[in-house]
Amino acid sequence: MATIEKQSDMNDSHWYSRDGKPAYSMMKKDGTPRNTTLRDARKHHLMPSVTTIFNIMAKPGLDRWKLQKAVEAGMNVARDEGEPDDRYIDRVIERSREEVTEAAELGTKIHDAIDHAFDGVEPAEDIAKYVGPTMAYITGLGLHKIRREDVVVNAAEGYAGRVDVLAKFGMSNICIDFKTRKTKEGQKVTSYDFQPMQIAAYAMAAFKSLDNCHGANVYISTTEPGRVEVISYAPEKLKSEYAAFKSMCKIWRFLKQYDPRS
Repeated sequence: MATIEKQSDMNDSHWYSRDGKPAYSMMKKDGTPRNTTLRDARKHHLMPSVTTIFNIMAKPGLDRWKLQKAVEAGMNVARDEGEPDDRYIDRVIERSREEVTEAAELGTKIHDAIDHAFDGVEPAEDIAKYVGPTMAYITGLGLHKIRREDVVVNAAEGYAGRVDVLAKFGMSNICIDFKTRKTKEGQKVTSYDFQPMQIAAYAMAAFKSLDNCHGANVYISTTEPGRVEVISYAPEKLKSEYAAFKSMCKIWRFLKQYDPRS
C-alpha cells in the first residue's frame, strides 16, 4: 500500500511543454544543461509527467528493496583500515546502487531494441533473447494503427507522458507499456503500485475516453529469458484507476502549489 509522501523536487522528474515537447532539461548561462525544476515549470508553464506525479507517493515495497540492497552491500564491502565513516558509507551506498543501475541500463536497451524491432531492425545478440518473444506476442495480437513512443497530453488535468505503444484492436483502443522484471521460476507476476494507473492516465490523455479502451503491462523477464507475462486491464479497471489518478493530481497540485492545467 502506498502512502502520501511530500518530497522536494527529484532529479528524475520529467516535464513537458503544453504541445507535448520534452523539457527534461534547461540550459545554464554557460551553455551546459541542468535538470528542469519546479521553479522552471512554473516559469515556462510546463506539465509534469505521469511518473513525476507518482513521486509524491511513498513506495514501501521499493523502499524495503533499497534497504535490503544497502544492508547486503554493507555485508559485502570490506572496510579499509582507518577508513573514515563518511567514505565507507559512500562506498556502501555506491555498491548498493550498482544492481539498480545495471537493471535500469538493461531495461533501457531492451525497450529501445523493441521499438527498433517494429521497424525491422534486428536486436543485438545479447538482447535478442528478450526482444524476440516480446515481438512475437505483440505481432500475434493483430494490432493496427500502431503508434510508438508518442507523447500524450491531458491539458484538462495538467500532465503528459511518453507511451510505449498505442494501437487499435478491432474497434477498441489499446495502450501498452513494457516493463522489465526479475522473475523467479514458478512465481506469479503481479502489477506493482501505480502501473495500471499509469496505463489509465496515458490512455485517457491519448484517447480522451476510456469507454472502449483496454490496457496492458507486458512484463519481460530478465532472469528467465523468453518469459513474457501480460496483465490486461479492462475499461472498468482503467476508469477506476483514472479516478484515483485524478485525485492524486489534485494532491500534487496542492503540495507543489502549482496548477499546470489550462
